[in-house]
Amino acid sequence: MNHKNIKNSRQQQKNTSGCFKVLPFLGDSVQTEEIRILERNELISAVIEKHERLIAEYQAEYDALTTTSTALDTEIEDLKKRISENEEKTEVDDEKKHHYGREAKIELEKLNLKQMDAEKIEKGITDLTSSKSSDSAEERKAVYDALRSDINNAEGGDKTVLLAKIGAAYQAYTEEHSLKEAVSADKERLVQKQGEVTENKRADWLSKRIDSHKESLEYWKGMK
Repeated sequence: MNHKNIKNSRQQQKNTSGCFKVLPFLGDSVQTEEIRILERNELISAVIEKHERLIAEYQAEYDALTTTSTALDTEIEDLKKRISENEEKTEVDDEKKHHYGREAKIELEKLNLKQMDAEKIEKGITDLTSSKSSDSAEERKAVYDALRSDINNAEGGDKTVLLAKIGAAYQAYTEEHSLKEAVSADKERLVQKQGEVTENKRADWLSKRIDSHKESLEYWKGMK
């Protein structure tokens, strides 16, 4: 054994004593790459899970809003229809009220009552069939009761037909008044419901967000 071989032999013995240098192993680079792939897949999975969660949340809210919106649209259309129908009925009742008022005055002339009584009753008929909207139902009822009393207390003639005419006029008034109150309440509710439609525009925003997240979800699924 020459001098060089002896030196190499001694060096190998020194390394086997626990102080030798570890050479890099080829498998280390493979393991590092596997870790990187795992981390990438976990990241993609987390992103996919986030988009799926948001789609589910937005879809649930969207479904609830669209269901409410459909019911709201139906209620609004029903309100509009009822308002229109009741407004037409109030016009008919107003015409009936004035018609019976005119007939009552014709009957009053036939009775040939004292001038003072006739003038008082005629004024009562005019007040009863008035189109004034400022009168309350109680005030108009008081006018009707006073008119009936004046007719009954007046001397002369059979007042049965006259009383029937003012009764029909008052009945037309009460129906008209009741319908006007219903129309007023429905109009207030209509304004309220139309305001709720504006609030429900969030459904449009949700729809766009759902589409956006679905598009992103497809992209990230393709990256796996």
